[in-house]
Amino acid sequence: MKKLRTAVSGLGRIGWLYHIPGIMANEGFELTAVCDPLRERLNEAYEKYSVKGYTSFEEMIDAERPDLAVVASPTHLHAGQAVYALEHGVDVFLDKPMARDLAEADTIVKAKERTGKKLMMYQPSRFSATTQKLKKIIQSGVIGDVYMIKSSSCGFVFRNDWQSLKKYGGGMLNNYGAHSIDAALYLCGSTAKEVYGRMRRVAAAGDADDVVKILIETANGIAVDIDIILAAAASLPPTVVFGTHGAIEEIHGDDKIILRVRYFDPIEQKAAAANDSLAAEGRRYATAVPVNWKEAEYRIDYEKSLKYYEKCYEYFALDMPPFVDISESREVMRVMEECRRSAGWSQD
Repeated sequence: MKKLRTAVSGLGRIGWLYHIPGIMANEGFELTAVCDPLRERLNEAYEKYSVKGYTSFEEMIDAERPDLAVVASPTHLHAGQAVYALEHGVDVFLDKPMARDLAEADTIVKAKERTGKKLMMYQPSRFSATTQKLKKIIQSGVIGDVYMIKSSSCGFVFRNDWQSLKKYGGGMLNNYGAHSIDAALYLCGSTAKEVYGRMRRVAAAGDADDVVKILIETANGIAVDIDIILAAAASLPPTVVFGTHGAIEEIHGDDKIILRVRYFDPIEQKAAAANDSLAAEGRRYATAVPVNWKEAEYRIDYEKSLKYYEKCYEYFALDMPPFVDISESREVMRVMEECRRSAGWSQD
């Protein structure tokens, strides 16, 4: 079995708790080096994994010449590190969001095209068991043609880490928006045609956004409504998918996720005929045709989430198509850029 010599940049929450365990759990990868500005984190990595540590990404790439660089550093470092790795003959698995903005993202895409090296984004929401089950239910046609998807991420946080600061590429549009937009477009199977956005900073200690509203009309005619509210003392449903014959509702509770599907069979359902009389019977707005609803529930099995390092191996080692095509990741960055433009929000 071909082993990919892999170097990881960034030993924070994502790098340490997600990427490195994913690498260690897959025999197709060999963790060869790590990079972080904090010596204590490098020492921790050496004690646990016996890997060499660097405080300089460029020094690590030059010295180790890995097959794959996993860039899990803060957002403002993504473009520089990804481009450097690609230009020095190293494939890149890049954490979301791709970069601070579309211009930086395009420098990475151009480096990929120029060097011929491989590049794929880490988009964990797409890999999740919930998103994969939603996709299967939609594709089954049970709720008819999808015409609207609503998603929300709510909480109240006085956020004060680097994600609350514009200069580091912080803000909830970059942070949660990269998840929500990618998952929505993946479920729609489309790019975005029109984008409307509104952004505010309400509770965060820094200057970056923590409240975002995004409205998207996709190229295939689906309306997408995304709320990201980290200054919310109330909650909204995580995901609801509306179709011409029914809907799918994501319900959280008691440490479980359930997808509740309510639908009717268009073959069995009696059709209604329009009544052009101006005198409503009984002075009521009502339908004479009851809906023959059917219901189904699916409990999400977290273990059925796709293993992203398995998909990484398929792409980087076996030359299979990428599970997340870079054109799709670039489209997420474009939608975020259009959201900022519509909202009149500057990242400077």
